Amino acid sequence: MNRFLFLIFISIPIFGYGQIENKWQPDSIYSNRQVMKIFVYMNSPKDLSEIIEFDRTGKKIRSTEYSASYNRKTRKSQTIDKINLFEYNEKHQLIKIIDSIRQDSTIFKYETNGKLISSRKNLGSFIYETSHNYKPFETTTTRKNDSIIVYHKTKEYDKDFYVKRFYGYYFEPKLKKVVDTLTEIPNTTAYKDYTDLEKFEDDKTITNFFNEKGQLIVSDIYSRFMNDRENKYQLTYEYYDNGLLKSIRGYVPRYFEYEF
Repeated sequence: MNRFLFLIFISIPIFGYGQIENKWQPDSIYSNRQVMKIFVYMNSPKDLSEIIEFDRTGKKIRSTEYSASYNRKTRKSQTIDKINLFEYNEKHQLIKIIDSIRQDSTIFKYETNGKLISSRKNLGSFIYETSHNYKPFETTTTRKNDSIIVYHKTKEYDKDFYVKRFYGYYFEPKLKKVVDTLTEIPNTTAYKDYTDLEKFEDDKTITNFFNEKGQLIVSDIYSRFMNDRENKYQLTYEYYDNGLLKSIRGYVPRYFEYEF
């Protein structure tokens, strides 16, 4: 018979740009506790956000993401946004993630010693390439437009897993305006000029605090985005006695349900 753990927590959302949180735990924690499914809820315990499924060996095999919902009306019209399917090789290494709805995909490559060295994500017409570097462990993701890099972001980690910094730059087409008087009344139209790109820089720093068990308990986050905009908030993590993440307090409320 399946067993369930359900949790509720109260959070005051901070409305700003770019949430960062370490909402997942290492795969070994889920496999050691024989977790078969994780149900994630956002905004309220009724608003399903995502379902992660595992096989009997503890490998992720499927994730389903749902459209955002906030009340009874949006909950009834909620749809599936994405279904990711996970593929592994004979060494049990993750080699591919496929979005079965949009046909987006991510392919992973490994060294002979088993270390992940790179991944390539096809997201619509965009291709993102990520390199995985060690000593210290960090990942860098880029996207090119022809030979020009238009996206370059680096992540640094605590304990080779929890994000502690996310920084870099990206280019966006400049927003421009055209005024015409064809009807003798001035009319202003805004448009994006893809031939004239503007550079934006982001730098999000996460100061993580761990308890004596090595569990993440608090993250103080400072975010500077779009060159000069700022946001600060704190996340607090709680755990069940079996070591599974119980709640994240702060920013957007999250609720987790586990099936074993």
